[in-house]
Amino acid sequence: MARTAEAECEVWGNPVEHSLSPALHRAAYRVLGLPWSYRYREVSQELITPAWAEVGAKLAGISLTMPLKERVLDLVAPRDSIVDALQAANTVYRSGDTMVLSNTDPFGVDRAMERFGISANHAWILGAGATARAVGYALGRRGTTDITLCVRDAQRAERTALHLRNCGISIQVHHVSELDRAMPPQLVASTLPGGAESHPEIPSVVVDSAALFDVAYSPWPSHYAKLWTSSHQPVISGLWMLSYQALAQIRLFVNADVTRPLENEDEVFAAMLDAVGLSSE
Repeated sequence: MARTAEAECEVWGNPVEHSLSPALHRAAYRVLGLPWSYRYREVSQELITPAWAEVGAKLAGISLTMPLKERVLDLVAPRDSIVDALQAANTVYRSGDTMVLSNTDPFGVDRAMERFGISANHAWILGAGATARAVGYALGRRGTTDITLCVRDAQRAERTALHLRNCGISIQVHHVSELDRAMPPQLVASTLPGGAESHPEIPSVVVDSAALFDVAYSPWPSHYAKLWTSSHQPVISGLWMLSYQALAQIRLFVNADVTRPLENEDEVFAAMLDAVGLSSE
């Protein structure tokens, strides 16, 4: 696709009006000088098939939120190895005339961890859905060898546990009522929704000794970010993951190659951070 050509990109989900992806993408395209549009489309699991048939293959790129990250696998066959490993995709991009699935969430986690200098041999992940798989995959690539999935339903967590074990990570599953018996981690990664009505209780010894990465960012500070105010350990907002995974998506939309940086990428990313209230300093 010619860089000067007009193109249409969208974010799909249900609900999706709250998404910050339009702000991130529009800021990037503005700095890149691309006359591209990026808007949201309300798409449920039930409506993704007709939505894809109507407009999907005509777009330059699509960002996907839950619950579509797994459902899209039924519609698009070409995919990268990360999607195969996680059985979830958050990105559809065009490579020549072919639409391809990718998952940029692990890129977002990895870059956020790198930015704040966070590493952990052992980590807890709160939750066991598609985002938990992405976080676990990224942590494994960063050297984490042991992960405890902290969940309310151990049986439902087994799918995520299996995928992460296949990535070479040792996985334990603990019910959230028994976290005081689990081995304390160096990192707690919460993949629970920001608007969750209840949150597992984290032992004070863990709050005092572990860094926090919370994928939630609205409202902020999140429940766990408030809990960590008494700790001297680092706290990372999910806005950093969101911003970095969007950067990877834009690389795919523009270059069809996640490893190829954008032109003036530092300037592009600074504008993206500014669009969501983060500082590039």
